[in-house]
Amino acid sequence: MLQRKMLMSIASVLVLVALIAGATMAWFTDSETVAATFTAGTVDVGINEPTDIEIVNPGDIIKFGELEDAGYYHNAPIERGIPQGGYDRVLQIDYKGSKAAYVRVLVDFDWAGDLSNANLSINAPTGGNWIYDGVDTNGKHIFRLNGILNGSSENLGGFDLAAVENVPFELVINGASTGNQYQGVALNMNFEVQAVQAANVDPLNPPFETVPQP
Repeated sequence: MLQRKMLMSIASVLVLVALIAGATMAWFTDSETVAATFTAGTVDVGINEPTDIEIVNPGDIIKFGELEDAGYYHNAPIERGIPQGGYDRVLQIDYKGSKAAYVRVLVDFDWAGDLSNANLSINAPTGGNWIYDGVDTNGKHIFRLNGILNGSSENLGGFDLAAVENVPFELVINGASTGNQYQGVALNMNFEVQAVQAANVDPLNPPFETVPQP
């Protein structure tokens, strides 16, 4: 009789354990896993290559940032009575980036044959959307967009490309200091455009120094 009661007790305990285990698994449950992809924005800037000039003369002024290439004569002061010779050249930036950006253009020039550049000077733009920031430590002249250039997917209240794509300045060849040693010598010019994202950077000091050299 005692043995029978013990077996029944053991059976009751096993049933109770099974019920507890079954109850543990009986809650209503659900789960879900999702994924998201965050794509980095782009900063993609370019600049056109100005058309070569076959012949330049002492005293010429080359005007960059014009709407089309042309040879031209400035209006001459009445007291001089002679025309001012020179050329118009297109100089435009292009921007295909999705991010808004700060932009600047670097310009340098050299006469071939190690001739002095002392007869060359820059007339900087005034009153427009581009600012002349002087010369950097490498001797390159800096023209900086005075504000932010909007991207295709980011508008920070800056400029649209069409309003600021032309980069205006003048290169002056001083006639009095351009002697016969310059005859037939090539004047080489280089144009580099740099862009840095506008978001999350100091607007007073965009980190252009981080831009890789081309």
